[in-house]
Amino acid sequence: MRGEVSTAELEARRRAGAIAYSLAEEADAVEGTDRSAQLFRLCAWNAFAFQTVVDTLIESDARSDPATAGFVPRSTLHFAEPCVDRVPQWIRYARMAQGDPELRLGERLPAKLPEWLHDEPTTGGELVGLRAAYEALQPRVETSLQALAESGNVEVHALAHMRRMLAEMTSGAEYAAALLRPGLGAVDRGEVRWRLLDALGRAIELGQVLAMPSLLEVVHAEARRAGDAPLSAALSWLDVEPGWLVLDRDRQRVGKVGRLRGDRNTGELQNIEVTIASDRPNVLVEPQEIASIAPGEVVLR
Repeated sequence: MRGEVSTAELEARRRAGAIAYSLAEEADAVEGTDRSAQLFRLCAWNAFAFQTVVDTLIESDARSDPATAGFVPRSTLHFAEPCVDRVPQWIRYARMAQGDPELRLGERLPAKLPEWLHDEPTTGGELVGLRAAYEALQPRVETSLQALAESGNVEVHALAHMRRMLAEMTSGAEYAAALLRPGLGAVDRGEVRWRLLDALGRAIELGQVLAMPSLLEVVHAEARRAGDAPLSAALSWLDVEPGWLVLDRDRQRVGKVGRLRGDRNTGELQNIEVTIASDRPNVLVEPQEIASIAPGEVVLR
């Protein structure tokens, strides 16, 4: 009578996806910073995060309205289905990463939440579920960031950006919580929904960056394309194009960028091939030899 739809067809996949929880515990116990370990933790996090979102939304709906347990608003189901469908793929990738350190993922990173589709106003129960999903992921992200900072395995500027991502995530969630009051109208519920979804999406993105810090390069590039990056933000190697000047630390010309080798999906740079002159062999520049990147130029250390 309320127009809610059954979750029966979702239940089998949701039960199978519960493997993601033990996989996350396994990933927490993995030590090391090699590519295989980072990729395994990233894939395990994605499986855990999407499974958590689905379970929390459905279970929260059942708790808030026990009389309609097994039925949820259409928008909730349309959001949960693509989330739960992604879980087995990330579990598969996690297992593959354990045995193949050179694995190239077929999924675009960082993984994003699906779009929230709705043809009716967001319900109060959906807002409670989204907030619960965020609160289920938030402490794990904060704990992981603290552990990474204490390990010393991340550069200072990268750590600063991760903390900025955490601040943006928490501020969005706090504002949504301040708006969330009984008796909200449809327009206000809609604003709370998108703010909670934004905070939830940022939590999932930050979890991936913490697992594989090279993803910051991809995040930076995406922010610049979207016009969301600060004006002072440095460019990424993903922005570099063939023909850009390569300068030494005294800003003397070394050559021009010829070719870039790396994984654009994970942000991992292997090297930059620099063309010196027609009668001289090209030079390979390693990531640690790059001091800064500005429009049209790469400056070396």
